[in-house]
Amino acid sequence: MLRCHLSPLLPCLLLLLLLGFFLTPAPCAAEDPNSAFVEIGGNHSPKFGGAQGGLSQYNDHTAFLAGFALFGSSAFDNPFAGITLAARFHTANPFHGFITPFVGVGGFAGYSQEEESAEEDDLDNDDDGEVDEKGEVKQSRSDSLAILYPEAGIHINIKGDGLFTLSARYNLTSKGHDLDHWVYALGFTIPFQF
Repeated sequence: MLRCHLSPLLPCLLLLLLLGFFLTPAPCAAEDPNSAFVEIGGNHSPKFGGAQGGLSQYNDHTAFLAGFALFGSSAFDNPFAGITLAARFHTANPFHGFITPFVGVGGFAGYSQEEESAEEDDLDNDDDGEVDEKGEVKQSRSDSLAILYPEAGIHINIKGDGLFTLSARYNLTSKGHDLDHWVYALGFTIPFQF
């Protein structure tokens, strides 16, 4: 169920939203603010839920995002973790307006892991000084996945110069067209200086 995948992430998103309302972020007088973002998304067919977070750079008409993503789906046995990169194009810098629509393109590359028996591999996999004891397991890469996606959405500039983002993207997966799917996401971005 989608709620199962997203429920641990909701408190994090709520905390970031509260921070955006009550903390004083970096002033947005800078033309190109640096920012941190977090997004959660999902769909019901196939059941899918996930989150991504990272750093972004906003210019007058473009935004570049890079970060880490984690998601699970009823179509796969194990969740995937990996990196995500995206570019978004908008008519104006969303930190300087109230509502700013955008279109974009992005990608994901990641892998999943599974536990397997390590009782007979002649290694101490759990670092307890014992080799090949009963019940010893190890992590191994079980699958890899690449995704390319076009997306569209809106940024809403909220109090404190944060951005609330609503978007839809169509994931084109390396697993074939049967597993391509829509993802509906919401996110939060806050500017900072370093």
